[in-house]
Amino acid sequence: MFFYLSKILWLVINPFNFMLFLIFGGLLSHLLQKNLLSKLFYFIFFIFFIISSVVPTGRFMLHSLEKNFHNQHSLPNEVEGVLILSGSIDGILSKEYNTIHLNENAERLFESIALINMYPKAKIIFSGGPANIFNKKIIEADLAKEFFSKLGIDTHKINFESRSRNTYDNIFFSKIIANPKPKEKWLVVTSAFHMKRTLNIANKLKWNLIPYAVDFKQTKKFSWKPSINFLGNISTFHFASHEWLGLVFYYLTGKSSKIF
Repeated sequence: MFFYLSKILWLVINPFNFMLFLIFGGLLSHLLQKNLLSKLFYFIFFIFFIISSVVPTGRFMLHSLEKNFHNQHSLPNEVEGVLILSGSIDGILSKEYNTIHLNENAERLFESIALINMYPKAKIIFSGGPANIFNKKIIEADLAKEFFSKLGIDTHKINFESRSRNTYDNIFFSKIIANPKPKEKWLVVTSAFHMKRTLNIANKLKWNLIPYAVDFKQTKKFSWKPSINFLGNISTFHFASHEWLGLVFYYLTGKSSKIF
């Protein structure tokens, strides 16, 4: 239920749909001769457009998520395990073309290979199930297994968790497999923008994970300089909003320890 509720909520309140709602509301109000209401819709749309497409709000939101992981601590000499979160493979394209189609988060997988080689005695878990709301047959863990195998990685050394459908499930089911003991050192690999939510969920489930953030989307130095790349800025704002709303939604539903 949580999985479907989160998808429906995002469909309703994501920035693109919100802007369409404002335009539609303005046009409908105008047709109904509700001129004051129509002007209000258009005014809100104008302000929202400036915030999302001219002012670098989206980049600031991403930078705020990533900055805590800019200077990661040096890795321990030994760890008991490495947890790799899904989100690097386009399942639909992979199945359609019968090949592994990596997306913009592919660094999660490539950095994980380095960690697998660095810690040959560590327990490795890849967590990723049927995240597609319309197709439960696409299991990212299965595709990741094929990916690692093609690169010569011994997949018998990797535990593939295939039930999870969201980040909470990733941590919940992986902890069952890991069965971590107190003071054990476990690394978690995910994109920098996604790391905060991951750690908040792990804290809620009382699993102390060491962050290994990859796939940074923003530079370390942030500037409020406006840009006329409207489509790119809106896309970044849309992307960042998804993660920030996820932080809030997970906290309000009791699945993470805090919002930020």
